[in-house]
Amino acid sequence: MSFSTTIGEHEQPHANARTAPVTTTVREATINLICGGLGTGMFSLPWTMAGASVVPGVIAIFGVIGINVFTIVVLVEAAEKHKAFDLGALLRKLPGFLGPFAQFVTNVSIWFTMILTLIGYVIAIRDAAVDLIGDDWFARERWRLAALATLVIMPLCFVDQKYLSFSSVIAVIVNINLLVVVCALLGERAGSEKKGEQLCMFGFAKGSLTMISTVTNTIIVQMCVLPMYEVLENRSPRKFLRVLLVSFGCLSLLLSIFCLVAYLAIGNDVDGNVLKSLPETTWIAVSRGGVIFVILAVYPIFLLPMVAPLRSLDLRFFLRRGALDERTALHRQAEREQLKELAAGRRRVYVNVVTLAIIVASFLGALVLTDLGPLNAVNGAMCVGIFTSLGPGLVGLFLVDRNSILWKVAMGSLLIFGAVAMGLGVAFSDKNYHEAMSKACMWHLDTASLSAPSSAMAARTNWTTQGPFVA
Repeated sequence: MSFSTTIGEHEQPHANARTAPVTTTVREATINLICGGLGTGMFSLPWTMAGASVVPGVIAIFGVIGINVFTIVVLVEAAEKHKAFDLGALLRKLPGFLGPFAQFVTNVSIWFTMILTLIGYVIAIRDAAVDLIGDDWFARERWRLAALATLVIMPLCFVDQKYLSFSSVIAVIVNINLLVVVCALLGERAGSEKKGEQLCMFGFAKGSLTMISTVTNTIIVQMCVLPMYEVLENRSPRKFLRVLLVSFGCLSLLLSIFCLVAYLAIGNDVDGNVLKSLPETTWIAVSRGGVIFVILAVYPIFLLPMVAPLRSLDLRFFLRRGALDERTALHRQAEREQLKELAAGRRRVYVNVVTLAIIVASFLGALVLTDLGPLNAVNGAMCVGIFTSLGPGLVGLFLVDRNSILWKVAMGSLLIFGAVAMGLGVAFSDKNYHEAMSKACMWHLDTASLSAPSSAMAARTNWTTQGPFVA
């Protein structure tokens, strides 16, 4: 018998005692999915809309969310059939070399996207804190605030996660408050007499690719959705589909409204982190403080999946080969228990060292990658290629009971779409291309008309006949 950290029935004090499985209700699962889409990714959506224009931008939000709902349904159907409720474990069931290959690519991608997410958290904290503290010694060099944020985050990553579970509720409140803030800002702009600028309502340019990537980064949940489905009360794919439709329907509306209102309120010069484009008021200062508070609580929760597999490593990994077996053969149970304690201590040290290394890596990344917008776009492009396309596409081809030509064409198209979208998304992620959109725009809105009567607004909204795409 090989020794591991999993306690077998023969090692349990009460072998016959059964613990009731923890389940979630439909309402709880819906709220969890909504919370999953309300992160720092949404802070970059107004920036991407400036390069995608309003109508294509809103269509991109609904379209990307629709594709992700479809791919999640494919994963859930296959997970229920094969009783594999972890994305890596499910992909491992693919035939031949595809299983290990897809599992390896997915695991590496999860680490990559998680690192970028943690870097984005440090950047968001730094950006929000700069505006809070003003012209202070910390604000003069960006590394100082990033270092301060890292020092505050570090001890939180070693706190029991149950003490941070409140963050999901606070996150919803903070994001709803931000929506109210940008609505109020738009109301102030509509009531002002300042000279307006021309915003693009409809056009096509390279910024649409950045928009698709950023939306994907905002709402991607494929890497954690199968464990959520596993614990759903009286689960079934049909029941989970209802959860998806309600949660992602709400996200579609919330993200579209936030993105549209923020873009109209701030204009083409909106920053890759919309918080940096908000004016200096007490209300907005409190809002920035709320964002910092939530990120500090959420950071350790997102770090946890990266080190969770290390916590379950076999204790033999931390001892000389055969050490435990020798003690077992010689019936030296006391020495064997001491070795197990020694190995467990070494494993804790190993996990703590890796945790610190991840935290330091996110700090160093925040020094190199200083703009939240391009960071979210790159992260989203990777998510499109791996979690929206590669994983669900291969699962749909090999692990679900659908063999029609139409289905195979759909899965093949999904794989091709993901590869193309990932390549173009990474290539065009460095900026939002709103200058190109200003040339390609076919429907302009003069923001001065926001405070004008409807007839004047119609007169100031004009169509042009520029080319449909500007490189």
